[in-house]
Amino acid sequence: MQLKERFLNAIISGELGRQDEFGVIVTLKEFKNYFSGMQTGYVNSFLPAAVIEFGQASTSNTKFVFRLRNGIYRVHPQAIADQIKLNNSNGNNIEELPALYIVDGFFVQPAIGDNGLVDYA
Repeated sequence: MQLKERFLNAIISGELGRQDEFGVIVTLKEFKNYFSGMQTGYVNSFLPAAVIEFGQASTSNTKFVFRLRNGIYRVHPQAIADQIKLNNSNGNNIEELPALYIVDGFFVQPAIGDNGLVDYA
């Protein structure tokens, strides 16, 4: 499984990221902690390399997050929806867990004990 799929599945399952009123936010620090077993250089460059270029609104295979500010990213809702569809087609229905919030019409579960709202200001 590619790192992108592992990352999006962690978002879907609520293991990574936090919900705000506009979608799911993940910090580079959270990302590094979650994928701490991987090569440091690859983990450090993954989110910055996945940033959707300024002026673009749609995702691509390699571009699926918005950079909000240094070290803070918002996952594009379409990337989450596409991963859920891929999971369904592969029989990996991780989104059948009890859901607490909705992203782009799909239910997504936050981490246990998380109220789903985090202020990164």
